[in-house]
Amino acid sequence: MTTWKARTKMPILRNHSIERPHRQRLSAISSSFLFHVFVSIIIISLVFLHPPTLFQGDTDTARNYLNTIVSSLSTILALCISIILVAIQLTASNYTHRVLDFYVRMPYNGSLFLIYLVTIMHSFFLMAQIHEPLRDPLSPQLQKEMSADLVLVLICFLSMLLYMYAVVQLLKPERIVALILRDYRRAVQRQRWRSALDNIEQICDIAKRAASVSDSVTGTYCLQRMLEAAQQLPLATEEEAIINVHQSYLDQWSEIIGVAVKERETGLLLASLEAMYQHGCDSVNAESWTIAERVVRTYKQLALGHLLPESQAFYVEPVVHYLYELSRQAAGSGKRGRLFALRTWRVIQSISHVVFSERGIDAPHYLTHKAIQEIFFSLGNHRDLADFLTVYFNLVKSFFLTATLSDVRLWADWWEENMLEHGTGELGVELAKKLAEHIQRGDVLCTLSAIWPCSPTILKEEKMATAQWMDFRLLFDGWPQPTLDESSDVMSQHGTNHSLYT
Repeated sequence: MTTWKARTKMPILRNHSIERPHRQRLSAISSSFLFHVFVSIIIISLVFLHPPTLFQGDTDTARNYLNTIVSSLSTILALCISIILVAIQLTASNYTHRVLDFYVRMPYNGSLFLIYLVTIMHSFFLMAQIHEPLRDPLSPQLQKEMSADLVLVLICFLSMLLYMYAVVQLLKPERIVALILRDYRRAVQRQRWRSALDNIEQICDIAKRAASVSDSVTGTYCLQRMLEAAQQLPLATEEEAIINVHQSYLDQWSEIIGVAVKERETGLLLASLEAMYQHGCDSVNAESWTIAERVVRTYKQLALGHLLPESQAFYVEPVVHYLYELSRQAAGSGKRGRLFALRTWRVIQSISHVVFSERGIDAPHYLTHKAIQEIFFSLGNHRDLADFLTVYFNLVKSFFLTATLSDVRLWADWWEENMLEHGTGELGVELAKKLAEHIQRGDVLCTLSAIWPCSPTILKEEKMATAQWMDFRLLFDGWPQPTLDESSDVMSQHGTNHSLYT
C-alpha cells in the first residue's frame, strides 16, 4: 500500500544547539551601543596620541585637503544614509516593520556617527588653525594634527564599509528573525508574556509573507526557530499565561499552514505540520496534557477548516499519521495517557468521516496505521479495550459507507494478518460483518465473508469479556445490541435474509 510518505518527501526540522549562557552574555556585551562607542573613543584617542607621520604637504595642500575632506565625508554620509533608509523601507514592507526599529538600535550607528563627527569637526578645527601664507611649510604640531586627521579619514571609509555590511546583514530575514527571538527571550526571562506573544506573531508574519511569494527557505527557517523557542518554554505547568504562549505558537503555525495551502506551498505546509507534531511529542513526554490536547484540537481545525475546504485532502494523511503517533506515545503513560489517546482517536474519526467521501484518497491507511495494533496489544483492561474498539469500528463504519471492494479487501487482509491473534480479532470480524449489514452494504458483507469464511472460536471468552463493556448504540445508531455468534455468518454465505438483532 502506497502512503503519503512514499509520495512526498517530508522536510525535517532539526533543532539547533542552544547557545551557552556565557556566549550569550559575550554576544550581548559586544552588540551593545555603549560598547561600540567606548571602542570608538579608544581608537580615536590612540590616533590623536600616537599618529603616524603621513602628511608632508604645505599650507596650501592642507587647505585643499581639508576642504575636500569636509565636503566629501558629509556627502558620503548623507548619501549612504538615504540609500539605507530606502532599502529598509522596502524590507519592512516585505517582512516586518520591526526592521526600522532594529536599524535605529544598531550599535554601529554610535561608532560610525561618532567617528564621522570627530573627523569632520577636527577638519574644521584645523582649517581655522592654518594662518600661514600660501605654500609655507606647516609647523610640526600641525603636521602631527594633519597626519591624525588623515588616519581618521581612512578609519571613516573603513567604518562605512563595515557599516554597510552590517546593514545588509540586518536586511536578511534570518537576521531579522534572530533579533526578534532575542527580544522574545528577554521577554520570557522577565515573564512579560504579552511582549513574548507579539514577537511570535512577528515571526509568523515573516513566514506567511514568505509563503505568499513562494519563499520556502525563509518560511522553513522561521518554523525552525519558532520550534526551538517553543521547546524552551516550560511544559509541565498549568499557568494560564504560559499555556497562552503555547497556544499562540499553535495558532501561528495554523495561520502559516492556511497561507501555504492557498499558495500551494507544499514544503512549508508539511514543515508546519511536523513542527506541530514535535511540539505535541514534547507535551506528551512531559505529560502536559492540556497543551497536548490543544495540539490535537489544532490538527482537527486545520484538517476540517483549511485542508479539506481547499481540496487538499491528500495532506490530511500526514495529519492523521501524526495523530496516531501522538496517541501511541500517550497510551503508555497511565490512565491519563490512555484517555488522551482515546480522545485523539475520536478526532481521527471525525476527520476521516469527511475524508472517506473524497475520491482518490488512500482510505485503508486511516485504518491500518501501525499504532493501531500496538495500542490494542498494549491494553490489558477489557473496559479500555472496549472503548478503543468502539471508536475504531465507528471509523470502520464510516469507511464501509463509501469504500470500494478493493479497499475493503485491503483492510480485511490487514486485520486478518495483524489482529486475529489478539483477543480483539474475533470480535472485530463479527463487528465488521454486522456493521456492513447494518448500513446495507451487501457487497461489503459478501467480500468480508469470502475473506473470513469462518470466525475463530478459541478466544470466545475473552471476546465476550470485552464485548460486555462496549456501547453498541454508538456503533449501530441507537439499535439494540446485536448477537455476536457465527450463525449470521453462515446464513450470509447462503444468501439468507436474516435478522441482525435479537
